[in-house]
Amino acid sequence: MTFDYPLVLFGLTVLIPLFISDIVRSRKRQKLSGELERKLLASVLLFRLFIIFAITGLAGPRWGMSYVLTEYRRGLDIVFAVDISRSMDIHDTPTGQSRLERGLAIARSTLASVSGARYAAAIGRGSGYLAVPLTYDSEAAAVFLESIDALSITGRSTNLESLVEAAANAFQDTSPARKVIVLISDGESHAGILRNAVNRCAREGIMINTVAVGSDEGRQIPANSGGQQLASGILNTDVEFVVSRRDALAMRTAAERTGGIYIDGNRTDAINELTSHLLSMAQDTETEQGNGRQEPKQQRSFFIILALAAYGASKFVTRQLRRQKLSLLPFASIVLASIFFSSCSEGKLTLMEANYLSSRGRYDEALTPYLKALNHESAAPYAEYGLGLVFYMLDKGDAALQRYNDSRKLLEKYTDSEHRELRYRNHYNTGIIFFEEGDYHSAADSFKEALRANPKRIEAKRNLELSIMSISMESRMNNRTENQQEQREILFEYLKQEEQQLWKSREWAPDENNTGPDY
Repeated sequence: MTFDYPLVLFGLTVLIPLFISDIVRSRKRQKLSGELERKLLASVLLFRLFIIFAITGLAGPRWGMSYVLTEYRRGLDIVFAVDISRSMDIHDTPTGQSRLERGLAIARSTLASVSGARYAAAIGRGSGYLAVPLTYDSEAAAVFLESIDALSITGRSTNLESLVEAAANAFQDTSPARKVIVLISDGESHAGILRNAVNRCAREGIMINTVAVGSDEGRQIPANSGGQQLASGILNTDVEFVVSRRDALAMRTAAERTGGIYIDGNRTDAINELTSHLLSMAQDTETEQGNGRQEPKQQRSFFIILALAAYGASKFVTRQLRRQKLSLLPFASIVLASIFFSSCSEGKLTLMEANYLSSRGRYDEALTPYLKALNHESAAPYAEYGLGLVFYMLDKGDAALQRYNDSRKLLEKYTDSEHRELRYRNHYNTGIIFFEEGDYHSAADSFKEALRANPKRIEAKRNLELSIMSISMESRMNNRTENQQEQREILFEYLKQEEQQLWKSREWAPDENNTGPDY
C-alpha cells in the first residue's frame, strides 16, 4: 500500500492521548451497569475507528493496479524569443549574415514549415516584452519577424532572463497544449540571471529550444554607445572595444535543463533540425490522447465509506433500543452506509472532482477525470457534457460540438422527463457555438430544441429571437448584394451597347474630288 500524502498519517498520533484518556475514564465507569458500560465502550471504539479511517482516507491510500490516462495534451504553442541587442548585429556567421539575420531566417523558415500550431513572438535587449500574443494566425508572427532588422537594434545590454520570462508569460495556464520557446540569441547576457527563468520554465513544463548564432571567436564592438563621431563631425578615436562571442554553454544548458534541444545556428541544416523536432512534437500531441499507464488504484472512497459507517454506528449504539434489535444495529448501519455510498458511484465522485477543477479554471487538469468518468454508464452523459464545456473554454468549438452531440446520444435510452436539465444545456450550448460561428439557422434549431426540453428558460427564448433576427438581416444583406450585382451588370451592359452603337455610327466620309496639289 502506498499513500499520496504520507505526512497526513502523523495525525494518527492524536490517538495516543485519546487512548490514555479512555483508560482513565474506564475506571470511573466501573460503577455503571454491565450493559451500559458495554454500550459506551463500543461507542468509544467505533469513534476511534472513525478517526483512523478518516485520517487514512485523507492520506490517499493506493493498492492494486488500474489503467489511467496520461496527461491530456492537444496542440502546440510556440513562442519565438529573439535577442535584438547590439551584439546581434555583428556579421560573423558563415553565411555572411548578421547574427540577427541568421536567427530570423531560421525562425521564418520554421514558422512556414510547421503548421497547425499557435505562434507568438517576444523580443528583448535591456528588457523583454511580448510583441505578438499566441495566435493561430501564423502570418501575423511571420510579418513581425520580417519587420525586425538591424535598424531596430538600439539596446546597450542583454537581459536573457527578462526575454525568457516575457516569452513564458505568453502561455495560458489552462491550455493543454505543449509549450515551447525557441530562444534565438548569441547567449551573451549582461543583466539578469538566465538560470532563474530556465528554472521557472522547468517547473511549469515549458520546453526551451535554443538556436545559438554567432562565432565562438567573436568580433570587436564599441564598449559604449556614444558613437565614434562627435557632434562637430570630428572622429572620436577614444573608443573602447570589447570582444562579443557566442556563449554556447549557456544556450546548451538552458535547453538541456528544460528537455529541449540545442541547435548550432551556423550549421547549414539548422533549419531542418529545428523543423523536424517541432513537427515530431506536433505529431506526438495528436497521438498522446489514447496513451495510458498502469498505476496503483486510488482507494480513498473506500476508507471514507468505512469512516462514515463507523461514525454512524458510534452514535446509534448508545441508544436504548430493544435487545433483539440492538445487536443488529451496528451491522445494519454499516450495510446501509455502504449501500448509500456505493450508489454514489466512483463515476459520480470523479465527476465532482472534474467539476471542481473546471470551476477553478484548471481545464487541462479537468480533462483526465472527465475521461475517466466516461467508463461509468450513469456518469457518461454528464462527463461528455463536461468535456464539451472544457473544449469550448479552450477555443475548440468543433470538439465541443462533438461532445455535446455524444451526450445527447447517451440520453436517448432515457425518457424525455429524465435528465431534462442536461438535455437543455446540451442544446443551449450547441446553439451558442453555432451563433458565434455565424451559422444562425443551426443556432435557431438548437435553441428550439433547448426550449422543448425546458420551455421556461428566458435566455433560450432571447437567443432564439436573436438568431431569427440575424437570419433576417443576413437574408436582406444577401438580397441587397444580389440586387447591387444585378444593377451593376445591367449598367455595364447598357454602357457596352452605347459604346458599340457609338462606334457603329461613325462611317468613313467619301473622298472629295480635289485636283489641287497634294500636300
